[in-house]
Amino acid sequence: MKLSTKKALALLCLLAFTLFLVRQAPLVHSSKVPSAKERALTFIEGVIQPDMSKYNVTLVDDIVGQPLIQTSETQESVTYHLDNNGSGPDIICLFINNVLTSAGLSVNAAFVHSPSAEESLTLLYRNPSTNLTDETIGLLERYQTYTIENLSDMIAALANVDATQNVTKTSGDIKLTVQNIPLETTISLKYTFNDTEYTGVSFTFRNGQFYSFMDDRSRWVIGNTDVNIDKSQAIDIAKRYAESYSYTLDNGVAVKGFNVTSIQAATNFYPRDNSTTIYPYWSVQLNLDKVYPGNVWQLSVGIWADSGTVFLCQPIGFGGGGSPTGTQTPASSQQPQSGIPSVDLVIVAVVAAAVAIISILAIRRQRK
Repeated sequence: MKLSTKKALALLCLLAFTLFLVRQAPLVHSSKVPSAKERALTFIEGVIQPDMSKYNVTLVDDIVGQPLIQTSETQESVTYHLDNNGSGPDIICLFINNVLTSAGLSVNAAFVHSPSAEESLTLLYRNPSTNLTDETIGLLERYQTYTIENLSDMIAALANVDATQNVTKTSGDIKLTVQNIPLETTISLKYTFNDTEYTGVSFTFRNGQFYSFMDDRSRWVIGNTDVNIDKSQAIDIAKRYAESYSYTLDNGVAVKGFNVTSIQAATNFYPRDNSTTIYPYWSVQLNLDKVYPGNVWQLSVGIWADSGTVFLCQPIGFGGGGSPTGTQTPASSQQPQSGIPSVDLVIVAVVAAAVAIISILAIRRQRK
């Protein structure tokens, strides 16, 4: 059948118009980015790997928190309850900037005041492991699949390690620390620069079973790794700074004239200017000859390792008596960071996670 000239032209115009519309239409991606709820459940099922056939899994909370004040990071907490005949834990997964940074078991509200609260923290596994080193390696291998990252250096660092003993060793750029306390074992794997440890992954086991996980690698950006000030120089700077340092009690009395009896010093990383960019610093602890007013027995001095600048001096005390005020008195224009720089970034991350979890629990109580 032959087309007339008019029909042929009309058909060509329709085809051209259709092609025009197709070219102008936005691309539609068929792949959907998994939500935090989906990623949390994937982590629980694929990395922790409890025997899901024994549990009724319920979403308890999905809470998007306010941006963190100091860094403006976004946070979202997802909580699932694993129920096995009226028993079982909550598992709380914390995402910062849409990346999983911590996960841990928590007692469900129904068991808080119950004698079975501790029992509720026990997970049921298909093939429970009795070797914490093997269990950690398995967790890392499954976490490697979850993140699509190469964690072979961390896995290799666990070779021939007895997790029942306290261990500290460095393999390449990975520092492994195993710490055992009653009922708990924490295995930490951190990257190092110039013998200074910074970010990494850690697992805590309670009664020989998975209890918590943390990965702060995505949170921090390394500003530099320059350690231009050595340990002896850092100690000298801290001692000189303490000679003119003073703090003020609540009643307005200034305390000064400290005598130092012993000193500890170690390098670590810490953020500058309320950002997520971290730099090496010396944490110098000056132990004092006596307890000074305000129950102060130590001065904690933070010194940037690249420049030798003191950015914080903090009196350390214990409970009771008056508390020191006006404690941060750096000698330079560098603004001091709030808090004490004598803790590493794992502790900082634990505090951040704890604050988030406390907020979550408060919201959950208000809902009841």
